[in-house]
Amino acid sequence: MPLETEEELKKCPLCGLEVPESELQECFICHAGFCQYCGTQDYGRTFCSARCRGFFFWGDGDNDEKDY
Repeated sequence: MPLETEEELKKCPLCGLEVPESELQECFICHAGFCQYCGTQDYGRTFCSARCRGFFFWGDGDNDEKDY
């Protein structure tokens, strides 16, 4: 009887690489899944893309009168 169980492989939604399910991460901003090779690290977090990284830093744009 094997001591270790084989972990199920899942495809990364961004690049299609098959990785163990435990290695898939979830984006802090959009909650998309990604593997360690697709992730972008900055500001102490890992994001699925440069777009989400920028959104974390810059937010959703300038506030104007209609936002208040």
